[in-house]
Amino acid sequence: MIPLVATSVFVGAGLLSSTLVFLSIKVAHRFNFLDNPDSERKNQDRPIPKLGGVAVAIAFTLTVLVVLAVGGRSDELILSLSVLIPALGLAVVGFFDDHRNLNPYFRLLMQAAFGLLAWLLGTRFEVTGIAVLDALGFVVWVMLIVNGINLLDNSDGLAASTVLASSVGAAIIAVIYGQTLVSILALALAGAAAGFLGHNWFPARVYMGDAGAYFLGFLLAVLAVRLQPEQATVVAGVAIAILIVLLPIVDTIYVVTKRLADGIHPFTAGRDHLSHVLQGNGRSVPGSTLLLQAVSILGVSGAVAIAVASR
Repeated sequence: MIPLVATSVFVGAGLLSSTLVFLSIKVAHRFNFLDNPDSERKNQDRPIPKLGGVAVAIAFTLTVLVVLAVGGRSDELILSLSVLIPALGLAVVGFFDDHRNLNPYFRLLMQAAFGLLAWLLGTRFEVTGIAVLDALGFVVWVMLIVNGINLLDNSDGLAASTVLASSVGAAIIAVIYGQTLVSILALALAGAAAGFLGHNWFPARVYMGDAGAYFLGFLLAVLAVRLQPEQATVVAGVAIAILIVLLPIVDTIYVVTKRLADGIHPFTAGRDHLSHVLQGNGRSVPGSTLLLQAVSILGVSGAVAIAVASR
């Protein structure tokens, strides 16, 4: 990809995202779409707008469609819809969850349904060679990453910075292997996350909500799978996918394992994530976020190294 094009995609998505997130803050205050503090998990000192994820979804979608349309990439424009349609559908589910607090099993069902839709629309991996098992594995993968990003959305800037680091890594690998559409999607996602992060860094002025977490998590899951260079072995491809999204996987495994060990239902909300552990040991919110991003950067670096070695 031409550096000027790559820069334009990233910067354009970032500026559009930042602008739309700023406007979403105004809209959220106007219509009382706020995340209110409580005595348990939500310990912010004031109500915080939670329409930021909707703004990010719009910014990402517009950026991708405009870039592909202006570049005359009609085939890739149509192919991008196979990713955008289920991603936006899942964002709608997240939006209603933000507004009405949907049943957790229904949320999982919707995540599985949109994961299956993405599979049917062409985002696939071949690990076992058995179509049904690979489809099931992909659906589980989507659910894991979507909920992983949602679980990481517990401290200012944590989920957004994770998406930023992972999508930059995905963009680098896509460029290495000449996967133009994947690189455009990854750069647009990185830019959109960066634009949001400017408003979400501590102290946050806006939250992404489940709409944003579902949307961003789904895109990361898809991008990780789309990074399938023909030269790489199945093992290398799986390793790249896991390392690109290492932090949400590690945090999810930690939380679920700890809750099960303590006899607590995994769906129970609580302040028992890695970020909370660090903050309980004296780290500030920004400090814990930056420290955890070392895990993301380590994973991304490993993924890039494997990609280079597999060329």
